[in-house]
Amino acid sequence: MTTTIQKKIRKQSPVALKTIEHYLTLSKNIMANESSATQAIRKQCQDFLTSNGLPTRRHEDWQYTPLNGWMNSLKTLKSPGVVSEKLLISNLPTFKAFKLVFIDGVFSKNLSDDLNTLEKGLAIKLTNTPINLSPKDAFEALYGMLSSQTVTINVATNALLETPIFITQLTTQDTLETVGLDVIVNEGAQCKIIQQHLCLNDAVRFNNGYSRFNVQANANCQQFVLQELGKSSFYFNNQAITQADNSDFTTFFVSLGSLLSRNLNTVDMNGEHCETSQNSLVLVSGKQVSDSRTVTNHNLPHGNSNQLHKFVLHDQARGVFNGMIYVAEDAQKTDGLMDNKNLLLSNSAKMDTKPQLEIYADDVKCSHGCASGQIDKNQLFYCQARGIRKQEALALITQAFLLEPLELVTNSDVKCWLSAKVNQKLAKLTAEHKV
Repeated sequence: MTTTIQKKIRKQSPVALKTIEHYLTLSKNIMANESSATQAIRKQCQDFLTSNGLPTRRHEDWQYTPLNGWMNSLKTLKSPGVVSEKLLISNLPTFKAFKLVFIDGVFSKNLSDDLNTLEKGLAIKLTNTPINLSPKDAFEALYGMLSSQTVTINVATNALLETPIFITQLTTQDTLETVGLDVIVNEGAQCKIIQQHLCLNDAVRFNNGYSRFNVQANANCQQFVLQELGKSSFYFNNQAITQADNSDFTTFFVSLGSLLSRNLNTVDMNGEHCETSQNSLVLVSGKQVSDSRTVTNHNLPHGNSNQLHKFVLHDQARGVFNGMIYVAEDAQKTDGLMDNKNLLLSNSAKMDTKPQLEIYADDVKCSHGCASGQIDKNQLFYCQARGIRKQEALALITQAFLLEPLELVTNSDVKCWLSAKVNQKLAKLTAEHKV
């Protein structure tokens, strides 16, 4: 089989060919007893991977995203491990939310809230069919090939949901997790969706998710993602967001864990007067790599987009940010702002950043900025002059820098929960005398 793949794919390393063969075999086993429609989705994704292979450092978008560790850690789908209700509760926030729980990538009916008690205007369906997509890269293809479960959330017209939907994916063992999320927020509706990715031990998870959001006219959707996998795990997530007239979409991505993390948002503002806010907060150390990317397409007039991305890097950690704001010729009166700020806490930490603007309209207001550096010695001196010990001052300055994106969170419960998670990780670094 490897020989056949080699004939189709050029310039792929032996380990890449082995990885492709492994996941093609797994995909074919999964689809053996599926419907013809599902098989067609998987076959399209298999063909894409076979034709295009895996990305290498020669691909510009993957130049700073090392995949060797991931390719040397092949995973399979597994039956879920055992998680007690007590252990689950200890890892969940205390605020009210409708909970959907996945253990090792498999939906747990017993640990989740009853789907028969949904708030009025909310419909949730779980299937084993992947989201039907035309893959644009290898990891979208891998999602379509291997997806085990899809959560479809439909918010009815003018339904103003008060209770957030909380989706937690807990990992107990080395495994592959490919849960898809398909969200339709109908006209005039609003909702909040919170996603948590957590390893309960030293298990190694290969997470390869795909999310699709359809935010219709005058609708409002807020998304919050907390990624706190173990330091040997791999997290990949692609998101496709489509907006109609006067819609509002906000996303916050908080990345604290995993050996390699890569998150990509692609937003298509296909209506007038759209509002889009994309924000990320990254705190990594050791040899962790965190890659955050956005593509924001202003396709029609009077669209506003705002982005704030902050990275704190320690030890030999590496951060990557690439943001593109595209303004079509018809998208007059566009206002687009993108800001990336990075704090390096060691001389060995690295940050690669590439903000981009591509503008074809002449009446727009767009800007981007990026800055990377170490802690300001004047700030440190100011704190120490007021009796704050150096170690505490360093942690205080880092905390103030890092938490800025969360000031944009309007829900106080969610803001406090995310802030506590960030502070917990920061306190751990401080205790290890790393900050």
